[in-house]
Amino acid sequence: MNNATFAQKVKNEKVKFSYLQYPSKPFPKAERKFKFEAESTNQAAVDKMKNEHKAKIAQIDKKYADELAALKKRQAAYDSSSTGNKIIANLLLGDERPADSLVKKDPYPIAPVYPKVIDASAKVHSNIIIQGLTETNDANATIKFTFGGMEYTAPHVVGDSLHLGYEYTIKNPVKVTATTKDGNVLYDGVINNSESYSTYVFGDANDTTKLETLWAKGRVREIQGMESFLLKGHLTKANEILNEKFGYVIKEKSFKVFMGASKKGIYPEHAEAYNNAILGYHLLENESDFTQAKEYLDLAIASWEKSLEEKNTGDKKAKINSKVAGSLHFNILAASLFARDFKKVAFHSAQLKILGEGKYERQLAAIDEFINDYKARYTAYAKEAGVTE
Repeated sequence: MNNATFAQKVKNEKVKFSYLQYPSKPFPKAERKFKFEAESTNQAAVDKMKNEHKAKIAQIDKKYADELAALKKRQAAYDSSSTGNKIIANLLLGDERPADSLVKKDPYPIAPVYPKVIDASAKVHSNIIIQGLTETNDANATIKFTFGGMEYTAPHVVGDSLHLGYEYTIKNPVKVTATTKDGNVLYDGVINNSESYSTYVFGDANDTTKLETLWAKGRVREIQGMESFLLKGHLTKANEILNEKFGYVIKEKSFKVFMGASKKGIYPEHAEAYNNAILGYHLLENESDFTQAKEYLDLAIASWEKSLEEKNTGDKKAKINSKVAGSLHFNILAASLFARDFKKVAFHSAQLKILGEGKYERQLAAIDEFINDYKARYTAYAKEAGVTE
């Protein structure tokens, strides 16, 4: 049988599966327990804002009361004078009885939009779920959320004569700190750079009077809405960070797996290897199934390695020509990664680069970061867990 009879066309099948992503920063000894702490630190600031506003109102009330009392005295003095004196004072000095309208109360200042003092523990427990970890009071690791509370600045007009808006800045800081009982800091960060102000523009009007009216009616809804929006975004990001660093997260991945084909159909050994690979990949979601998953993947790898013994990259019509060899190297690389045989991953990665098939070099470049991340995560976990394989 000549080489042309054996020559294979490259046939790939996409396989999609779930796998367990290990944490990038596993807890000491790979413990999968933690406890939450949470606090809101802005109660005193809110109380101060309220007291200052009350003090301004009280000051206005006192000023009005003092001025009104002085007016009443003047009115009483005028009323107690004789009719003759009143006439003379009116004629000579133009004095009349002081009118009540002489004293007017100053308008009260608009109350600020007070920041919410949130139930920190409830907010954390309703928004943060770290996959693969159990919350318990006897845990060695503590994850603490600190909510600084919303702050905003007074608005100012921006825009042109046709489109005016109120520009203001606002922040709602959230800080997360993860520590161990012995004080080792595992993570300490302000989420989304939330200690810095973000700028927003409210309204759209063609004159300042209309804009002021819009702001007066909508400012509370605007500020409180943005306060909630920012907090929700920060908690979503915090959840992502904590799962990325400490969680045992189920992720989805897809690869194209080579099943060499010829004019006569799929080669039996490659079909069997493909089936073993699929069985292995589909067992990667549960840690308890890893041993069985590795057995299937190793069977597939062994079959592909045997095929590579026939590699003839100089003959396009060869059964294992350069394109087929590239596919097999990529198959082995991917399967070895999830079988945690990182030496084989490195070897077949190098073989792909030596082969010089652009298609597979691009495929390799596309997953290089994933390979490094997967290896780094598992290596960090294995070190903490004391795993030797």
